[in-house]
Amino acid sequence: MTDTPDGARRKADRLQEKADKLTAEAERRSDNAHAMYGRFAGGQPLLRGHHSYRSARRTRDRADAASERAIDAYKAAERARTEAKWAKSKADAMEAIASVTATRTRPWQPSDFQVGDIVTVRVFETSTSTYRVKRVNKKTLTCDGGGGGWDDPKRTYDRVLSRTRDGHTITNPEENQ
Repeated sequence: MTDTPDGARRKADRLQEKADKLTAEAERRSDNAHAMYGRFAGGQPLLRGHHSYRSARRTRDRADAASERAIDAYKAAERARTEAKWAKSKADAMEAIASVTATRTRPWQPSDFQVGDIVTVRVFETSTSTYRVKRVNKKTLTCDGGGGGWDDPKRTYDRVLSRTRDGHTITNPEENQ
């Protein structure tokens, strides 16, 4: 599924709101558990055989369960924060790639490349890699993968973001020298 940068940004915002809500819920649960332990604040141990033992034991068990729920809520909030962070990172990457491709006046074509050029290509939706051009083909660039030929990736021209030749980098094929 290919998102738009705006869609990815909205998703990141929604995930951040979810993380904020989960954090507030975790803090509320923690305060609740802390309040339940109030009966034991003086340090009085549970006295077996005493008439208050059963109710004190129940109260402590409830407080322990509330503490566990608070811990689980903190863990869920942390997972949501991490997910929101990754979504924001994805949105930033998508915006950066979109800004590069939006400035183009025409698509890349084989005549724009020579063996030895350095190209930055979009590998996945938001990830880029940089390669040296090994061969210019009709539909793809064969790039040097560094493994002696067995792992040379081929990338289509629509995935190229920039080309560097003789220290000069261009992102728009119209700037071709």
